Amino acid sequence: MPYAIDDAMATALVTLYPRLVQRSPEPVKVALQRLLDEEHARRGVPDATGALNPLALTQGTLLKEEFDLSTHAHHEGWTLGALIADVKGMIHVNARHGFPAGDAMLRAVVESLRAQFPGAKVVRLQGDNFAVLLVPTSGLTVTEALREPTRSRLAADARASLPAGAEAPDFTLALLELTIEQPTHWQVLGPLVWGELERAYTLERMGNAGGLQRRRLQLGGFVPGRTEP
Repeated sequence: MPYAIDDAMATALVTLYPRLVQRSPEPVKVALQRLLDEEHARRGVPDATGALNPLALTQGTLLKEEFDLSTHAHHEGWTLGALIADVKGMIHVNARHGFPAGDAMLRAVVESLRAQFPGAKVVRLQGDNFAVLLVPTSGLTVTEALREPTRSRLAADARASLPAGAEAPDFTLALLELTIEQPTHWQVLGPLVWGELERAYTLERMGNAGGLQRRRLQLGGFVPGRTEP
């Protein structure tokens, strides 16, 4: 049966996204669709490229299982490897070949990353910027030796998705090994990981990374044991 909403609820929905709905002839429908899209993203539904939305990392349960199954999380620290891949000159790809071709190339980039790192999680940080999370259960480890083979495979797979005669794009690649000591619970991991991914990419783009970046964060989440007087 159809469901109806009253004027107060419709107004509340539209108010959530004022800029999005301001020119739409069906503002309630547009606002409701955006709300559904965001909830799907939080629940880990991939976007059009096949990658996960950042909301799955920062507000969803993407890392819950990884925290629960990590036997060393409370002893040696919870460790995650990451590779951040950013397409250089994406605006030129869209200008020369059209947005459909650009979208197809981004899908090829995600497929390439998933094929190269089975068991990892691929998250779309920005429009043409993707992070491969080498989570503990993947059994994969980040090393500097990954950089050039990954770059070469990405260029080849991206080139194969473009029209004949198109140049293969180049990529900015950042490598990160992140250890979080004494995390209190899995909910703290997502926002911390997202912030460190952005930091690692920025340092790489600015030329200040110096290779594989290693970061160790001390949260001090353990409850101290009782000491005898």
